[in-house]
Amino acid sequence: MKKSWFIAIVFLMSLFIGACSNSSNGVEDLTIPENPKDIKGDITVWAWALEANYLEKDVLPEFKKKYPNVNVKVENIGVDQVYQKLSAGLSSGGNGLPDLVQVENNRIHSFTNDFPDAFTNLSALGYDKYEDKFPESKIDGLKDSKGNLIAAPRDLGPVGVIYRTDIFKKAGVDPASIETWDDYINAGKKVVAHTGKAFVGMYDEGLLRIMIQQQGKYYFTTDGKLDITSKEAQKAADILQRMKDEGLITYTKNWDGQVAAMKNGEVATHPGAVWWSGTMLEQMSELSGKWGMFELPAFEKGGVRASNDGGSALAIPSASKNKVAAYVFAEFATTDVASQIKGLTNRGLFPSLLAAYEEPIFSENQTYFNNQPFFKKFAETVSNILPINHAPAELKVRTIMKSEAEAFLLEDKPSQQMLKDGEKQSEQQSGLEIAK
Repeated sequence: MKKSWFIAIVFLMSLFIGACSNSSNGVEDLTIPENPKDIKGDITVWAWALEANYLEKDVLPEFKKKYPNVNVKVENIGVDQVYQKLSAGLSSGGNGLPDLVQVENNRIHSFTNDFPDAFTNLSALGYDKYEDKFPESKIDGLKDSKGNLIAAPRDLGPVGVIYRTDIFKKAGVDPASIETWDDYINAGKKVVAHTGKAFVGMYDEGLLRIMIQQQGKYYFTTDGKLDITSKEAQKAADILQRMKDEGLITYTKNWDGQVAAMKNGEVATHPGAVWWSGTMLEQMSELSGKWGMFELPAFEKGGVRASNDGGSALAIPSASKNKVAAYVFAEFATTDVASQIKGLTNRGLFPSLLAAYEEPIFSENQTYFNNQPFFKKFAETVSNILPINHAPAELKVRTIMKSEAEAFLLEDKPSQQMLKDGEKQSEQQSGLEIAK
């Protein structure tokens, strides 16, 4: 009898201790030891392409010097595979998930919408002390509904206009004279008249998104309603219509087609993110010295000339068994300035850590880009990037708008109709309410 009571008491105590070791939202009450050598364990990281190489080759060697007892395995897998495996793991209650995973900013809330406790609250672990070290536009997109950070910010995609310096010179166009989209269109007419080719290539609605965000709006309102026909979106669509009517746009079909158009001189400009530089250096090396950059044209003189396209973050799945080790690795990978510079120079990954912009490389003239301080010119736009809401339905809406953009480019659908049809389809397929 006494033995039975003893066993029962031990059992109840074990349940109590287990319950106390976790909070109601599944996040352990964790503290970070002051001595890095006291942090031990094995962690697995999922990432893809350039970011995986950055974490394994640029970050890990220096990280090991500071945290010698943390073993990190970086699994370099495709972006689609990362998301498929992450979705499957979250659906099964966290089975098979890594300790750290790369997630794009625009995907974060598609996961937390379906799985509210998918990722660890990094603010509770102390990452909130870094909030002012990153652009507001980057940080805001990585918070949950309570304002907690659920992922550590990594790279960013500030946008500018990359242009052919030789073509501009021959056409008599001074890039410094382009301050507004009206100026851009007038310059485009000169270039097209001179070369007989297009001024800009398009294969999806990327430029539309860039132009809407430039005005502080997006496909969604801050409370998650559809806002595709906002007055700001209509302004952007009007500019695109004028560009198309003037014969400035060529349809490039897909990513490879856009690369080919730039490489073969079929377009003189590319309004795009800084990360295009990596592709250009790799696939258009023969054009060294023939590309430059100027800021995104404003809608009105003196208006905002900044936007963002892309960027990812590092999140710790709540199912991780070693959150402390995962946290210090994510912290090191996102806040160590030297690592950020390696990622930029070795991989073309533009950091979101503001302190990195003070490093010499940002002021150095880049031979490939007409001996201009290419990275500095992009960095100078970062503080002007306006925050937007990457709602859970973003990818679904972007797919719809891509089809609408193709109809605009190939079937002569009016740009305003593109917005109206896109919003109607998005309402039907997402179930979201349209903003009034």
